[in-house]
Amino acid sequence: MATQSKFTPVTWDAQVSLRHLVESAPIALAIVDGEGQIAYANSRLNHLFGYMPDELLGQPIEVLIPEHLHAAHLQHRRRYMREPHVRSMGLGMDLLGRHKDGTVFPVEVGLSPFLVGDESFVIATITDISKRKQVEEMLVQRVEERTREIERRQQESEGLRNILSALISNGSLPEILDLIADQAVRLLRADACAIYRRDERVGHLQLQAASGPVADEWARLLTQLLARQTPLYNEPMVFAPGLQPVPAFRFSAFPAATGSQLHEAAYFSVPIRDTRGVYGLILLYYRQPGRFVPEDIDLALRMADQTALAVENAHLRTQIERTAVAAERSRIARDLHDAVTQTLFSASIIAEVLPMIWQRNEAEGRRRLEELRELTRGALAEMRTLLLELRPAKLIEVELADLLRQLAEAIAGRARVPVKVEVEGSADLPPDVKVALYRVAQEALNNVAKHAQANHAWLRLQMTPEQVTLTVHDDGCGFVFERIAPEHLGLGIMRERAEGIGATLSVRSQPAQGTTIEVGWRRKQAPA
Repeated sequence: MATQSKFTPVTWDAQVSLRHLVESAPIALAIVDGEGQIAYANSRLNHLFGYMPDELLGQPIEVLIPEHLHAAHLQHRRRYMREPHVRSMGLGMDLLGRHKDGTVFPVEVGLSPFLVGDESFVIATITDISKRKQVEEMLVQRVEERTREIERRQQESEGLRNILSALISNGSLPEILDLIADQAVRLLRADACAIYRRDERVGHLQLQAASGPVADEWARLLTQLLARQTPLYNEPMVFAPGLQPVPAFRFSAFPAATGSQLHEAAYFSVPIRDTRGVYGLILLYYRQPGRFVPEDIDLALRMADQTALAVENAHLRTQIERTAVAAERSRIARDLHDAVTQTLFSASIIAEVLPMIWQRNEAEGRRRLEELRELTRGALAEMRTLLLELRPAKLIEVELADLLRQLAEAIAGRARVPVKVEVEGSADLPPDVKVALYRVAQEALNNVAKHAQANHAWLRLQMTPEQVTLTVHDDGCGFVFERIAPEHLGLGIMRERAEGIGATLSVRSQPAQGTTIEVGWRRKQAPA
């Protein structure tokens, strides 16, 4: 190949076979001299940038680059010509190309330097990567959407877990409804949320919970409006000006004459159904109308299910509390009959025959008088105990030692078994510990009265600021521990009481050797 000072069209014409080879290349190709001028451009490059044949010859390479990149590219080109090196397409630079009509598009450029005599030239291969960029942007967009979806799912899971935790913790219904309203605003990106209960007595919806920066403003206004929109809580629906119906959701619109601007916003209502029917609805409010995607609808429906579960749990708790109250009243009535009534009956019999006994045998009369005194004192203690049962808060106010003395006196009067009470030391006990120890002593002394056939019983309470030991012992008939079912003699109840405060319970008994029940509680040390 002949050597000349410049690559010119004449030079290329002299090399017909090489020209045909370059023209047939499946890629846009340009040859640029050391001054940055285009010495050759094949037909694919002319076509790519919209130029006529030979129109680019002699022009600076920057003509193919957007004007705002000219200065930066000029500096790069000068550095490259000082230290030329091969830059393949695989390691090509992502640049912007400029079409003759000014259109800008992404390109990839590969560079390869060569010499013709003392002249430096660079072959530049240029590829339009618009489609690849579109695919990359689409992939990036999909990754971002997927990332947002994952983050949203995580937020949803966290929100639903919070609601579930509140349900498991037996929180009050108002607290759980407030939590659900808060989570609905956060996860469904609503401006406000309200939860309504359907009140059959008054025939409309009553507000139960509201959340969001404008909740108070619109929740009250909607209450009267919803009273006239009976179908709202019969099926889920979306309604807003100009909003197309979502599949499976019926479209509706608020009347314009509401006295406010509420009809210009977007709403989404979901009914709350429990086992008894439609409880009410969750209503989401959006200042600007928008489209609800299926994921939003699914999440709102799940929140409605959670609300229904909270309502059902609250209903069951109410039933359980009523049942427990009724059972407690029945127990107190039985205790009143079995203990106080019988004690008073025995006292009345002794009181009737005491005058005759006194006339016949003064010593026996004195003994009977003492027995009468014990019966009446026991009946009084029993009545005080039952009054405490009716007012559980009083158990916390009274000192544990006084409670145990009163309990022992009541048992002594009922069972005619003297109970000696010993108290050592003092301590400020937590309310739950005091109640649990009292209940264990009560159950143990009830066993003495009903089953022990004892002549004497002892109740000892040993207290220090750090620990408490309660011991109940009798000299009765005892039993074989292995032959007694856990639920018999109240052993299961006593064990549950002890475990509830982190205490230990031991039961020791042998036939004809009495029974000893001991509870030990130690105060937990505060973490350092």
